[in-house]
Amino acid sequence: MISHLAATFRGFTDFYSHNIYRYVSLAVSSITGLLPFSLTELLLYALIIFVIWDFVKQLSNSVKIFINSKDKASGSVSENNASVLRKSLKPMVLFARHIFFTASILFILYVFNCGINYRRTSFSSEAGITGYDSQKNISSETMNTGDTSSSKNDADYGLVELCTYLVENINLTEEKLLESSQMSNDTTLASGLYNGNEHPVISGSESQNRGDYGYDLPLSPIKLYNGAYLGETYASERASVTCLWETGKLGQKAMESLGTRFSRLSGHYPFPKPLINSWILSIQQVTGVYSPFTIEANYNRDIPYYDIPFTICHELSHLRGYMQEEEANFIAVLATVGSEDLYFNYSGFVSAWVYAGNALAKTDREKFSELYMKINPYTRQDMMYNNEFWDRYDTKMAEVHEEINDAYLKYNGQTQGVKSYGHVVDLMLTYFSENRSLK
Repeated sequence: MISHLAATFRGFTDFYSHNIYRYVSLAVSSITGLLPFSLTELLLYALIIFVIWDFVKQLSNSVKIFINSKDKASGSVSENNASVLRKSLKPMVLFARHIFFTASILFILYVFNCGINYRRTSFSSEAGITGYDSQKNISSETMNTGDTSSSKNDADYGLVELCTYLVENINLTEEKLLESSQMSNDTTLASGLYNGNEHPVISGSESQNRGDYGYDLPLSPIKLYNGAYLGETYASERASVTCLWETGKLGQKAMESLGTRFSRLSGHYPFPKPLINSWILSIQQVTGVYSPFTIEANYNRDIPYYDIPFTICHELSHLRGYMQEEEANFIAVLATVGSEDLYFNYSGFVSAWVYAGNALAKTDREKFSELYMKINPYTRQDMMYNNEFWDRYDTKMAEVHEEINDAYLKYNGQTQGVKSYGHVVDLMLTYFSENRSLK
């Protein structure tokens, strides 16, 4: 009934999100956020163990009752069998009740800490970002219709401008990161020699991976001040506990800083939790997940470095009740590119390019290729590694999860399903057209 009310009356949903969920979320997450590990993950393991233990226990009780009842039974055969069956099934009925009770509690927590918020007023509307219409997805629909109207031309031009802006800022941020790494002039890379603040220069034949910078991939990854790598490969060290801890703290700071600009995002954010066993998310091709049961932001610690800050901010945005995926992505872009940390800036610009670049590739492949080849080598290597990483988990299970997630999002009012993640491009286009920047 509550779900139906939320879907029918926007006023109820907004009142609940602003005046109830917000404070419940702040209170609960302040407690669960004190733990440096994911409480959700531990509770999941505990639930699995409990279900198995309870099933075995009740099944054992059923068998014992059946055996004892058969030994003590008297009367007709039909009456005896019916009586024995009823008695022996009681423990299994109890097990079913336990499952139903647990599922009911989880469903109630989901509805009040997540489900209702899918129907709230959008972040773009509350933040006064005018011109964005969630029903008119410029990047994924208008540009692919073959329409030659001025509106399409304007949208085309706006997307090229946005992508050019992102490429310029990716390269600028990468240069600053290289400077911060304090490399000496004689540092040798796999593909050439690093000369001060310049990119490596090599000799040799042309390669399909060679761009405007004039060198080949792969390059030797460069370890940065925060433990992350530029030009990440499989040979790069995985994120350390220290790196994840510092990144999580910076994620909190980035979101709290964004909250000073947008009141609906204001307040304290809990520590985002890397899963101990991130394989659970990797096999589903998932970078992070918001838990409505413990009000925690959880993320996949195994994903490529550049995606971790963006994912952290995406999941933390859900704790303010913004469940629409394109809006969580947009909030993550604003938080990361507006952060005081250089690597967060890098994460935001690269993640934004991935979405905007994909949209541009659909409408103007030639312009996409031109801009892509202007991206510095380390970033292109980061993106190549990202593709290689997820290719490992391109399995049937991942396909099934995507279908389930697609149905889940559509059920909660996101009519585009999993495609809604990419509609962040429309929000970026609108914001960029108004501000000429994503900061």
